[in-house]
Amino acid sequence: MSTNFRPKNYEPLDSTTIKNFIENREQIKTILGDTKEIQIEEVGDGNLNLVFFVKSGTKSICIKQPLPYLRVLKDWPLTLKRSYYEAEYMKIHSKHVSKLMPVIYDFDSELCTITMEKLSPHIIMRQGLIKAIRYDNFAEDISTFMSKTLFFTSDLYLNAAEKKELNSRFILNTELCKITEDLIFTDPYMYNKNNRWTSPNLDKQKNDIENNNDLKIAVSRLKLKFLNENQSLLHGDLHTGSIMTTENDTKVIDPEFAFFGPMGFDVGALIANLLMSFFSQNGYEKNIGDRSEYKKWILETIYDVWTKFEIKFTKLWDEFPQGDAYPPIMFENNKYIIQDEKKLFLKNIFKDSIGFAGAKIIRRIFGFAHNIDFEWIENLETRAGCENKCANLGIQMQINTDNFKDISSLIDMAEKLDKDSVSF
Repeated sequence: MSTNFRPKNYEPLDSTTIKNFIENREQIKTILGDTKEIQIEEVGDGNLNLVFFVKSGTKSICIKQPLPYLRVLKDWPLTLKRSYYEAEYMKIHSKHVSKLMPVIYDFDSELCTITMEKLSPHIIMRQGLIKAIRYDNFAEDISTFMSKTLFFTSDLYLNAAEKKELNSRFILNTELCKITEDLIFTDPYMYNKNNRWTSPNLDKQKNDIENNNDLKIAVSRLKLKFLNENQSLLHGDLHTGSIMTTENDTKVIDPEFAFFGPMGFDVGALIANLLMSFFSQNGYEKNIGDRSEYKKWILETIYDVWTKFEIKFTKLWDEFPQGDAYPPIMFENNKYIIQDEKKLFLKNIFKDSIGFAGAKIIRRIFGFAHNIDFEWIENLETRAGCENKCANLGIQMQINTDNFKDISSLIDMAEKLDKDSVSF
């Protein structure tokens, strides 16, 4: 869908016009009840979307509306159709993971608004990680989310016609996919005016990346996989900034990049962001070593996320062996063969996840859009040291993917690189 897509009545809402909008949406009025004394608060950075919290008495909702451009670069147009993809993704996956996403109350195709449950007292998980908050239910929750969303929209569960019909609903989310294709798989590995990094400390590492042909081949292979493999309906941007948490609850938000792609892309995105949080922790220490226990918790969480995902995904396949990819009738005489195949399938998802995670790390350190995990570290030399170690891991995850035999080997490498001394 082109960026030229603009419904006739679309206009960005503000604190005044949103009141008229609410009055004309019966579904929203039903949720809020009395709308005569509503309170409206605009929140968020408003870079991609306008977000409003609306309160009436004890009832609260969140209204999200996309902007037709990236606010920091108004010459960078963005399709308004992305709100449709977000709403459709949540509608489809609510069948299996409704408790792990906010409730959607209303979708307006003219103003492109999504009205949903206001999450409270949840905060963006990335901010919680910076504050060293432990989320002991997170690995359980997110492994359930990923295993169910990826399995139930794959050919392992669906018949071919069902899968193709679902895919057709997202096939035109080309512009947001193009952002991913450029910002993750291309721009960081060459000169691009929008690239940035902690300079001059990381100048040499950036130059090395641009001249590392093995790395360029590796990331290009990942890009080809991203372009060609439509395994499941992905979130497409599953990082710790797209997850809201309390200490015992997890909600996944913002699936506007949704598309059918390789399963490992979602899994890898999450692992990458947990790794970046791990490497950033030294930048927030008030005294040397006071984040050591928290760093151990992050690595334990990474281990648990993958291990639980692998177990749950396999269990779903055992329970629902009905998709067209592996017809059960073919394996009635030798069920051990399919069990071996399941292990190989998960092994390949793991390999993809490692590679995609490496690419995600590099883009957040040397590309256009960065993470606050590193950006909020005030001392530039300390920040650069954290980024350098993390980027070294991201490079290895792409060019030496096969060296990571299991999740423990990834954690061991992260711990090893974290102990390296860095000087500029």
